[in-house]
Amino acid sequence: MACRLPLFLAIMGGLLTAGLRAAESGLDVGFDLTLEASAGLSGAGRGGEALQGLGLGSAEWNQVPRDDPGPSYGAYGSVLALAGRGPTERYLGDFLAASNMEGYDSVRLYSWWLEARHSTWSLRAGALLADEEFATTEGGANFINSAFGWPPFLSANSVNTGPAFYVPALGLRLEVTRPGIGAWRMGVYDGDTFDSPTGDPRINRHGVRFRMGGDQGWFVISEAILAPEANLTRLKAGVWLHTAAFDDVRDDAVGQPFAITRAAPHVHSSNYGAYLAVERTWTGATDQAGEVEVFLRGGIAPADRNALDWAFDAGLSWTGLLPGRPADVASLGLAHASFSPRFAENARAADPASPPPDFEQVIEVSYTVAISERWSLQPDLQYIRHPGGSVGQRNALVFLLRANVSY
Repeated sequence: MACRLPLFLAIMGGLLTAGLRAAESGLDVGFDLTLEASAGLSGAGRGGEALQGLGLGSAEWNQVPRDDPGPSYGAYGSVLALAGRGPTERYLGDFLAASNMEGYDSVRLYSWWLEARHSTWSLRAGALLADEEFATTEGGANFINSAFGWPPFLSANSVNTGPAFYVPALGLRLEVTRPGIGAWRMGVYDGDTFDSPTGDPRINRHGVRFRMGGDQGWFVISEAILAPEANLTRLKAGVWLHTAAFDDVRDDAVGQPFAITRAAPHVHSSNYGAYLAVERTWTGATDQAGEVEVFLRGGIAPADRNALDWAFDAGLSWTGLLPGRPADVASLGLAHASFSPRFAENARAADPASPPPDFEQVIEVSYTVAISERWSLQPDLQYIRHPGGSVGQRNALVFLLRANVSY
């Protein structure tokens, strides 16, 4: 990381300069730089250290509103740069990923799309990120552990985490809104963003390789949102389907454990799951001092073809908890991921001397200090039970410190 950080910062400086010039031509330009340091305090990964950086440059164009009733149009493009290694890869080995900005060192073409919009619908096409639109919670955005973002019941059970950070997927997204009531949206995406069944990030390192369909299949997700204007509670319910072939996690073609028979696993023709999220503004106004947000989200998937058969996360965020700090956010969260019993049985058969995976659980305490409208500093503490899903690993205590600047 030491030799790459200067190069990383130089690239980010170049993107910022180019973005400021583009802004003069009428584009809405954005730039984010995030630096994160972490250290293992006890248990698994004790004494380990990691340093990583993320830079995102983006530009968005929106058509000037017109008087006619037809649709308006917009376009978006972004470039992502990642440098360094995060705690999961460097020393922790957890399953859920303690940092949601950990990814493969690269500079890549990131999300880009064209969009047609109307008063009650929008249609978007391009290289899309489902984790920015589906199965999200407002409170989850205040946490650093990946389990509170793109949920593990989706990321662990789709091919190479699905259309999410840090590799978008070619696809389409349709959204229909009912003002004051809610919305419905659906997305169809390429089934393997890495273009690699083995998950090799080097194959699509720069985000310019586009291969669709075939044995990669398609990832399809649909979500309904109920958010009445006068109600402080919001509900989301969704289902997903992946049309690629998925190996059984325990059995061969005749129903016997393949870890023992050494035969090929039974192949399922698809994969699927469902989820539900509940959010509530407990007190206060949105983004104002005194606001308390709570959320609960959970999902399930078939135990015969997935590493995780269920997972959930819950959290509370309090804006302006401390006197004189109206924009700071204090957060407390719990995430739990349960390994499929069949997956565990296969692991036991393959290695009887080692404990089979059972679950991984995270308790996270975080405090975001709003230094200014554009700068923030976030100290974060995570207690991770059964890192990697194994009772054989000591529970870990990890400290992270994240600094972010946005323009």
